[in-house]
Amino acid sequence: ANRRVVFEINTNEFKNMKESRRHGDELLPIVQYCIGPEDGFSSVDCHWHSEMELFRVMHGTVTMQCGTSLFEAHEGDIAFFNSGELHAAVPADSARDLFFRAIVFSPDYLCGATNDILRVKYVSPVMNGELRLPSLIRQGTPLYDRISPAFDTVYTLLQDRPPFFEFAAKAGMLAAFGALAESGEAASAAQRHGAAAASIKKAIQHIQENYRAPLTIDRLAEIAGMSEGHFCRVFKQYTLKTPVQFINGVRLTHAADQLANTNKRVLDIAMDCGFNSVSYFIEVFRESFGITPSKYRKG
Repeated sequence: ANRRVVFEINTNEFKNMKESRRHGDELLPIVQYCIGPEDGFSSVDCHWHSEMELFRVMHGTVTMQCGTSLFEAHEGDIAFFNSGELHAAVPADSARDLFFRAIVFSPDYLCGATNDILRVKYVSPVMNGELRLPSLIRQGTPLYDRISPAFDTVYTLLQDRPPFFEFAAKAGMLAAFGALAESGEAASAAQRHGAAAASIKKAIQHIQENYRAPLTIDRLAEIAGMSEGHFCRVFKQYTLKTPVQFINGVRLTHAADQLANTNKRVLDIAMDCGFNSVSYFIEVFRESFGITPSKYRKG
């Protein structure tokens, strides 16, 4: 029972990832997550955070968006997401739910003060986009053979926290990041240009902060500084969803949380989460979770 409580806390933290959320704490700014089939994750909506992340697919095939890159990751593959980088993941096969492990860590975890050589030569250039690290580390490659054991070691240490685990955990993360840095490439001026990503971030932040209110495509496009058509194309490129699908996803996440943790009526939850029709709410909830809101609450 205790293990499940911890698992639910981690799951909720992962669902609520925002740029302002800190993962871990000031003394140990690193945390592990395990999201399994029983948690009902049909996708990881496009989001970003100031931390870096290593993301490992535990089962099936996942379509991943990382910045402007779109790729498929298979069971065992590892993805790297940079600080502030938009990323998303959805199952590419018939599986409804995602199963993955993630290690989310502050760049500060890797280095010391501003004059630290690791920060100056590697961490800051990665964060600034001057040094681009591989987004996908596939099984069977020399890079994978270096990063995979480090990931497993750090994940287990963070999960079990044996005495003096902090030493080996930091050593493992430095080994993984060092291997990534060795495989990095200097970014071109075009790759450094992040205007489109910044515009989509503004739209996503507006959705997350105003999901209870009516949201329109023309208003989101205005916030992003794009025409409606261009906004819809770029938004889907970054998030793997249409604006309407993304808005519904944010609203459904909050609705599911209320269904699980309050006694409010389904109608009231639907209205509170931005749905102006309870029948439409039930329809999209069933499409996303495979069951009705009432059955979800009972389950």
